[in-house]
Amino acid sequence: MNARMPLSFLALTTVVACGGPMLQGQEVRPPVSQGDRAATQASTAPARAAATITPEDMQRRIAYLASDELKGRDTPSPGLDAAADYIAKEFARLGLRPAGDDGSYIQRYALQRRALAADQVRFSIGGTAGARTLVAGKDYAAMPGVPARVSGAPVVAVRSLDPNAEALRGRIAVTYLAGAATSRDFFRALQGVRAAGEAAGVAATIVVLDPAVSEQDVARLLELNTETGPLALGELTSPPVFLVRHAAAKAVFAQAGHDLDAVRAATAPTELHGLTVELSAPVRIDRDDRAPNVVAVLPGSDPALRDEYVVFSAHMDHVGVRNMNASGDSIFNGADDNASGTSALLEVAEAFASMETPPARSLVFLAVSGEEKGLLGSRYYSDHPTVPIEKIVANINVDMIGRNAPDSIVVIGQEYSSLGPLVREVAAANPDLGLTVAPDLWPQERFFFRSDHFNFARKDIPALFFFAGVHEDYHQPSDEAEKIDADKAARVARLIFLTAYEIASRPQAPTWTEEGLREVRALTAGGR
Repeated sequence: MNARMPLSFLALTTVVACGGPMLQGQEVRPPVSQGDRAATQASTAPARAAATITPEDMQRRIAYLASDELKGRDTPSPGLDAAADYIAKEFARLGLRPAGDDGSYIQRYALQRRALAADQVRFSIGGTAGARTLVAGKDYAAMPGVPARVSGAPVVAVRSLDPNAEALRGRIAVTYLAGAATSRDFFRALQGVRAAGEAAGVAATIVVLDPAVSEQDVARLLELNTETGPLALGELTSPPVFLVRHAAAKAVFAQAGHDLDAVRAATAPTELHGLTVELSAPVRIDRDDRAPNVVAVLPGSDPALRDEYVVFSAHMDHVGVRNMNASGDSIFNGADDNASGTSALLEVAEAFASMETPPARSLVFLAVSGEEKGLLGSRYYSDHPTVPIEKIVANINVDMIGRNAPDSIVVIGQEYSSLGPLVREVAAANPDLGLTVAPDLWPQERFFFRSDHFNFARKDIPALFFFAGVHEDYHQPSDEAEKIDADKAARVARLIFLTAYEIASRPQAPTWTEEGLREVRALTAGGR
C-alpha cells in the first residue's frame, strides 16, 4: 500500500448470514440422485484445492519475502529482483505458463530519474529582422522533451491545444496559460498542455505565460525542472515545453512582425509565417533502471471461455532501507505490506495448479513492483498487457491481509459491480472461513486510489480489493513477519481462491452496475 497514513482498524459489526430453506429449524435437503451425487463430488474439488492454503505455508512465504536478506524490496533494488526471482521459480514449479517478456515470467519496464540539462538549454526566436536569443531563468523556463532540439518547424498559434488536431502534427505550437505560476491549478493545467501536445504530435510547445508572472517565477520554474525528480515510468516521450514570460514573447513576436495580442485573440489556429525558432531542452538521466513484474498464466479448461482472463494482482515491493529507528533497525521489511498479499497470490496459484481440471476461464497471476512509487508496475502492465486487455473480465487485488480483526476482511469496490454480491455470497456459503466481508470503512482515506486494482478499474475492468487495514507498523521497520496473523491471512487467501473460482467458472462474466461504472470512470478519469 502506497502513502503513509497510519489508521486504527475499526471493529466490524456486519454479520454475513448463510444457509438455505429451513423447516422447523432444520435445513431441507432433497433426495440425492446419482447425478446429484456426481455433481456434489465434483463441487468438492474447489474445497480440496482451497484446503492446500495453510497458515504454515503463508507464514513461511511471508518470512522469506520480509526477511532482512531482501532489504525491504525497494523499487528498483537487488532485494526486489530476488523477490521476483523467487516468485518466478514458484510459478515454474507449479507448471504455470510464462507470460512475461520473451517467453519468461519477467516483464521489465523502464524507470528513469531525469531532469533538464540546464547548461544546454537554448531558445532563439526571430524573423526577417534577425533572431533574438532569450535568457533562461529570466525570459523563459523549459521542460525537457524529445526531440531535445527543434528548429525550422512551422509555428502555429492556438487558443488551446487540441490533442486530436492533425494541423499541429510536426509543428511548434504556441499557446497561452493564465494564472499565477505557483498555483496548483497552474501546474495541473501545464501537465494537461504537455499531454495534449504529445497526443497531437507537436514538435515542441511554447507556452506564453500570464503577464503577472515575474522573472523570479520563471527562475523558479527553471529550477524545478533542473532538479532531479522522482522515478518516472518509462522513457521520456513528451515533446519539449518552453514557458515564456509575456513581455519577452510580445517583444520577439513584434520583431518577427506579429502582434501577440492579435494572435491571441484569434479563434482559429494561426500560422506564424516568417517566424524562426531554435529550441534546445535536452534531458539529463540521473538514473536509468528496468524494474520487474512477474506474470504467469494458468490456461482455462473451457474452449469457449479460456480466451477470457481473471487477473490476480499483488505488489511485491516495499520501501527498502531508510533512516534507523530507535531500535537501530533501518530495514522496512514490509511483512504485511505486502509480503502478505504476495504470499496469498502464490498460495492461490498453487491451489489452482493442484486442481485436476482448471476452471473455465484462464487465470493470470501478476506480482507487480513500483506500487510504493505510485502504482508504476500495474500502470505499465495495464498499458502493456501480456494477454488481450479486452479479454480480462475481472481483477482481484490483494494488499495487506495479515493483521487486525481476525474475523473480518474489507473488500473495496463491492458497490460498483456484480463482484460485490458474489464475494458476499461466497463468504456466506463458507462459514468455516470465519470471515465477515465488510465494505470500505475509510472512504476518506481514498484507498481506492492507493493500490494496484486502480489501474485495472481505469481500463473499465471490474475489480475487488482485499485489504485488512493499516496499523501502527505500517511503513515502519517494525512491520515484521512475526507480527502476522498467518491463520487470518490463510483464511482470506482461501476466500479469494473460492471467489476467483466462481468468477472463472460461471458462464456470465462480471458486470458493472450502471451507476458503478459511471462512478468508477469519474474516479479514474485522471489516471486514464
